Amino acid sequence: MSTSTPQEIDESIYDLLEHVRKRPGMSIAEPSIYRLQCFLVGYTAGLGRVGFALRDHEEFCGFHDWVARRLGFVGSASGWANMIRDKSASDEEAFKQFYSLLEEFRKESREKSCA
Repeated sequence: MSTSTPQEIDESIYDLLEHVRKRPGMSIAEPSIYRLQCFLVGYTAGLGRVGFALRDHEEFCGFHDWVARRLGFVGSASGWANMIRDKSASDEEAFKQFYSLLEEFRKESREKSCA
């Protein structure tokens, strides 16, 4: 059985995440780092099952290791949601921290791509 490369759709993973940030109740019921992670995994897995992928998903995959470095973890095996939650007072604070870190990650990624 051969595996084909998923076809990128026009929507960026960052567009999707921004939609969730603005109105979390529409996608994940309440601001929660764990609900966000589950939503993202389910959404991307669903697209993958039908041969599609969000634009910029490959770039976002680097967020995982970037968070580990940025937050001072030796490794990234626990995942970005757990690492962010570990450094936050609550699940909702971790949700907000995710978006701050994501903005920082994207800024660094843009600077690297322009260099």
